[in-house]
Amino acid sequence: MVVNSVDLPFTMFNALANRADLLMALTDRSGRIQWVNEAFANFAAISTDLLIGKKLFTVLTNNSQLNIQPAYIREQLLKGENFKFEISYLSKQQKEYCLLVDGLPIHNSEGITSQYAVIANDITLHKHTEKDLEQTQQRLKRLVEGVKLVPWEAEPNNHQFTYVGPQAIDLFGYKLEDWYQPEFWYFHIHPEDRSLVLEYHQLKSKTEDDYIIEYRLLTADGNWIWVKDIVNVVRSQGKVIQLLGFIIDISERKQTEISLQEALSRLAQANQYLETRVQQRTIALLQEKEKLEQTLKKLQQTQRQLIQSEKMSSLGQLVAGVAHEINNPVNFIYGNINPATEYVEDLLYLLQCYQQHYPHPNSTLQAEIEAVDIDFIFDDLPKLLASMKVGANRIREIVLSLRTFSRLDEAEVKEVNIHDGLDSTLMILQHRLKPKTGSPAIEVIKEYGQLPLVECYAGQLNQVFMNIIVNAIDALEEYSQKRSPEEILVNPNQITICTEFRQGDTSIETGEQADISNSQSSIVIRIIDNGPGMSETVANRLFDPFFTTKEIGKGTGLGLSISYQIIVDRHQGQIECYSTPGHTEFAIVIPQQQRKTNV
Repeated sequence: MVVNSVDLPFTMFNALANRADLLMALTDRSGRIQWVNEAFANFAAISTDLLIGKKLFTVLTNNSQLNIQPAYIREQLLKGENFKFEISYLSKQQKEYCLLVDGLPIHNSEGITSQYAVIANDITLHKHTEKDLEQTQQRLKRLVEGVKLVPWEAEPNNHQFTYVGPQAIDLFGYKLEDWYQPEFWYFHIHPEDRSLVLEYHQLKSKTEDDYIIEYRLLTADGNWIWVKDIVNVVRSQGKVIQLLGFIIDISERKQTEISLQEALSRLAQANQYLETRVQQRTIALLQEKEKLEQTLKKLQQTQRQLIQSEKMSSLGQLVAGVAHEINNPVNFIYGNINPATEYVEDLLYLLQCYQQHYPHPNSTLQAEIEAVDIDFIFDDLPKLLASMKVGANRIREIVLSLRTFSRLDEAEVKEVNIHDGLDSTLMILQHRLKPKTGSPAIEVIKEYGQLPLVECYAGQLNQVFMNIIVNAIDALEEYSQKRSPEEILVNPNQITICTEFRQGDTSIETGEQADISNSQSSIVIRIIDNGPGMSETVANRLFDPFFTTKEIGKGTGLGLSISYQIIVDRHQGQIECYSTPGHTEFAIVIPQQQRKTNV
């Protein structure tokens, strides 16, 4: 039905006035009620006729706590200006609710305020969310202070610290109150790094929400240590209002990098010297030059592996630490739900017995029974406890997945269940698979075969699964932005994971047994997505170090290169990629048992 544009404001007003969660009233200049909607009358528990002429604020504040001074309201009414305040009140069930009251002046033809339109919104959920957020922030603060990092908060203009974690005492030796002195941070940066660091902070804080910078800081005993400063920029209405971050001691890694750089520099000089004499020397010198180039390449690969290993080690320690911290309280909660359920069932049974033996309680007790709605409690309380048990069990599964994925205690070859590693990786990436604004859900299809336990480096193998699945998710999300909703509905995003056990060494493509003397059983893992696919040029360079098709800042080009080394070098396996439009497949083959020559 088409609505007449002349009647549209009245139609919209009726729609708002009929809402049960929106209290509306019209008052005169002094705040006396002239009209209210049905929701307001229900809230006040007074009929509409009896409300006319009453003071609006007297009705609202009955059985409530006014969070502002009454003088403020009188002042706004005298001025004829709008007002806004919050009130909290208790319902009949003794539950606390909050209202946001907003009064807008209505002017007559002479521009003088003659009436007020008052609207009250229920903001109870918002208030509870704020309280839960504050509690969560406090828990995160306690968790961060238990990690071997130095968390900090600072003013954006002068970088004066407003909070520094207690870990700074052990790392730098200064008292915590020293850090809050003006320009403490500025005067403790190494003179050679100071101007660069300040320029970098000023530039990045204007254009980026987070960044990382490395520099040297002076300790209390006069030593300079290298630190990594991870900075997060907090903005409000386009302005920087606060800086948050972590300071990490990276002195050992820096010393390793300097040693590697010096070694690379010396090798490069030696290589240059050999190249100048290559025209005068024999074929033997040419062979020596090739050996030096291979050594240089191995050193570069070692450097990349050291950096990646450090990142994964730090991530694994953090994941394991968080899982450990969460595990104990979750087990405590989960373990107490069953006895709590039994106690509640016993109490409910006891109440039912009382109802049977004393069916006619006195009027006061009968009123209390009706007020608390005992029948609803009998029905809802067991459901509530069951829901709590489901939630606690879900958290336990997530914690178990984190611990399975990190595998910090399995740095050596060990027999593991490959499916556990795949499932823990999918659990960690569950938030990436759910639907989001502008990106539909990604369905995961598991076609697991019957696999025996496999000898492998479990943590490193989980890293390979993570790299490949994350790449598939990225490709599907980018592909979804280029497709219409109808196309997505016809061909939804999917990731398929297949596993298979094969007797004897086999070819990835044909599955036929290879003709080698020391053939043994192997495991095949296929990870397939139905994204746009990739060109042959891109597919041929996938495993090259630093090659990436992602935007700057979204990929380093090391993930698949490291994955290749883990599968081929560490596990004597194979990893290949096959891609056509609508189908991209990564096939991994690793032996069931590692060969004795494996180091």
